[in-house]
Amino acid sequence: MKISVQFHGVHRAITRVNEIRLSLSSNARVSDLFKRIERTYPDLQLSQDDIMVSINDQVSTMNHSLNPEDKISFLPHIGGG
Repeated sequence: MKISVQFHGVHRAITRVNEIRLSLSSNARVSDLFKRIERTYPDLQLSQDDIMVSINDQVSTMNHSLNPEDKISFLPHIGGG
């Protein structure tokens, strides 16, 4: 199945792309995609504790099953003070 991964904020700056399309197995979960993104973009230094997952603009979890044409974002932590 094909899915889209959108990059925002610092992730966009590091990857230098807004979005990529990937092929995944039909039973893939967000956690599988997360591991693939970690391998593809090691400079992102992603941590599951520091991001929020969004699927089709809805907050989700790492255990969520993916569907064809889903749009996934790993949203970086936004700090303030």
